[in-house]
Amino acid sequence: MAESAVSCVTAADVMTTGLRTCSAFSSVAEASLIMRGVECGSIPVVEAGAIIGILTDRDIALALADHPDLASLPVSEIMSKNPIVVAPTATVSEVEAKLTEHGVKRVLVVDASGQLLGLIARVDLASRAGAEAGL
Repeated sequence: MAESAVSCVTAADVMTTGLRTCSAFSSVAEASLIMRGVECGSIPVVEAGAIIGILTDRDIALALADHPDLASLPVSEIMSKNPIVVAPTATVSEVEAKLTEHGVKRVLVVDASGQLLGLIARVDLASRAGAEAGL
């Protein structure tokens, strides 16, 4: 695909929508069950619809050694705070740059008021590029 065509594709075009979320007060066990139920590796943490963090399978794995009571802890204790976000109008190139710049696997898509719209994972971009290349 030509570079100009790629730059026209926006975050809104490639994001996953209809995400399950949890609150900062949800237990790690509750969040893990949601992640297992929808077969994903992360869950956005919201307060009044606005993003306050993201809990990833990596956060859970790293916290396990330090918290024998991990299952009962609130997600706020181990979530990644200040997750990387992009606007729905960001180009795929801008999304890729954010992922690389911050060394993360996922970015959240939010509107101007901070309300969650969707999520883009690095693997989603790779899958899309492969499909467009005919792979």
